[in-house]
Amino acid sequence: MAAEWLNGAPLANALRQQVTEALTAAGVRPLLVAIVAGDDPASLSYLDSLDKAAARRHIDTRRLQLDADISQEALCEVVREAGRDPAVHAVMVQFPLPDGVDRQAVTDCIPPAKDVDGLGTHALGTLLAGERRHTAPATAAAVVEILASDPRLDPAGKDVVIVGRSLVVGKPLAAMLSSAGRGGQATVTLCHSRTRDLATHARRADVLVVAVGQRHMITADMVRPGAVVIDVGTHPIERDGRWTLDGDVHPDVASVAGYLTPVPGGVGAVTTAVLMRHVAAAACPTAFAPAW
Repeated sequence: MAAEWLNGAPLANALRQQVTEALTAAGVRPLLVAIVAGDDPASLSYLDSLDKAAARRHIDTRRLQLDADISQEALCEVVREAGRDPAVHAVMVQFPLPDGVDRQAVTDCIPPAKDVDGLGTHALGTLLAGERRHTAPATAAAVVEILASDPRLDPAGKDVVIVGRSLVVGKPLAAMLSSAGRGGQATVTLCHSRTRDLATHARRADVLVVAVGQRHMITADMVRPGAVVIDVGTHPIERDGRWTLDGDVHPDVASVAGYLTPVPGGVGAVTTAVLMRHVAAAACPTAFAPAW
């Protein structure tokens, strides 16, 4: 058996087209403000790619690059000021933050309606309550979009195992996949570093989502034959003189799984498109049906 690759490009293209059509019809050009402290190369590279993706979707971006030693109080004030600006439709804070800065405190300074990363306490609370808004964490929402895009991947009634319990992917995704409605109705097990016998949990999954941040952690012997495997991991690695990405899932899993997202080219492509939809929805709330 060889897994069918779940390439993210077709779904990402469909989502991007949806954004372009909605913004064109509304005659609105949203403004996204991205706030970053320091000059972390990975963060700046990501924001560069985000700027390019946004420009292609008729979305303007503004970057506020702050000193790496900025205090939490000063950073919070910058975030609040961006949120108060009526010309700004969406605000996001790029991580990592400087040492000693409370990530949640900073994120909670973003007005809920402009929190397109969906990491503020208000956004996470509404998600847990089952409210379908365009403020769910984009990576978690991308996983739901992938599973909901094809009846063969539909998680309804299936056993889903998520490896990783972060607020960016694992915890919100567990709430989304177990909720009623599109992309939900699954029985979800959330595994983490203290889970005993992870392999046993993973092997019983109809759908296995891996977002643990450890390269090639999931191997072929941990996957049920024919399972759907969603690899959220991204690990920069140099191969044959070129930089590329590896995932949390070992390549050998492709010989066992029924469906597998590639890295790169899988979840990441859909995540960026979902984020663009969140920005567009912040500017035109009535133009988009309830998400995920």
